[in-house]
Amino acid sequence: MRQVRRLIALALFAFSALAAAQGDGSSVPPPPGAPGPDPDTMFKGRMGGTFGKDIMDVMPNAKRIAVPGFRVAFVIENNVSAQVRGTYLPGGIDHSGARSSFQVTLQGVTERTLQAITDQAYATLLKELAASGREVVPLAEMREHFNGFQTSPQGLLKDHSGQKVAFFSPTGLPLTFMLHDGPWGAGGFDLTNYRKLEEISVKTNAAVITPLVVVNFAKMRSSGNRSALTASAAETGAELGMSVASMQVFYTRGTEFRNGMQMSGDQGSFRLEKPIFGSGQFGTMQETANENNAAMKGAFDILGKRMGMANAGGAATSSVKAVATVNDQAYGAAAGEVLQQMATNMGAWFKKHPAAP
Repeated sequence: MRQVRRLIALALFAFSALAAAQGDGSSVPPPPGAPGPDPDTMFKGRMGGTFGKDIMDVMPNAKRIAVPGFRVAFVIENNVSAQVRGTYLPGGIDHSGARSSFQVTLQGVTERTLQAITDQAYATLLKELAASGREVVPLAEMREHFNGFQTSPQGLLKDHSGQKVAFFSPTGLPLTFMLHDGPWGAGGFDLTNYRKLEEISVKTNAAVITPLVVVNFAKMRSSGNRSALTASAAETGAELGMSVASMQVFYTRGTEFRNGMQMSGDQGSFRLEKPIFGSGQFGTMQETANENNAAMKGAFDILGKRMGMANAGGAATSSVKAVATVNDQAYGAAAGEVLQQMATNMGAWFKKHPAAP
């Protein structure tokens, strides 16, 4: 029962972490020569259980680090909606409702480029972790322990909360999921991959981390779900902006693996606290469809990288579809920039909490 309670606590933590990471806060690259952000403000995490330790308290125990799971989820379609709920009051006062939706789809980047971006991001992360003073377990040492993983094909598509993403793992590394991956995970309580990670930790004598990184090409906007008593218009919109929109990481450091499970050590998870946004333009956005049953309040402003708000007022509905057109080179440079920032900040975080002597 203790194991089950721990699994439930960690799964709920991972799910809430993803939602929290998709807030309005963001991190942008500092000017050249300027110090980077305090990594303690970039990442947060705890060990499992109601009274689990802060992950920073156990990081010094990790003298070696293994990364047998590294998943990059490239968003290829975003959907957002807004609603004003109609309200009828006594006396015949009728406040009409409104609905608005906005969809933007990525076009022009190839799977070959997404794989190359993933490979480079993984190599960069390992380099930054090594620079923190830890010994990083090489892929060759982990590979012999990969048998038994439940794997998925490269480019696997998944949908959640208005986003469609394509998942990639580095070349030579299996694409795996588990319940700790929150809404992107394996679902249910299948413990196969979870137990394999515990086993790898013990057999390599290393702390295992398994980042799941969401890379988004657009920042979506919505006025949300409001009452007609306080709002008269439903608004949605988007603008191009490359980001590491969220990241969640399972962490385990086992000292004993027996009866198919980790019996002692540290276990928990951590997350990226706010998105990391890039600085460059990498494509254009163009409206492809526009349906509404009333005149729009405000025109669509297509300025290459920014599209204005779709505003449906009164008892109106609007639905807009758009395409973000990119090419492999520009998209790769923009995605590589934000992934580099993510890796650099994580390396700085581990360096700030060095391994114990």
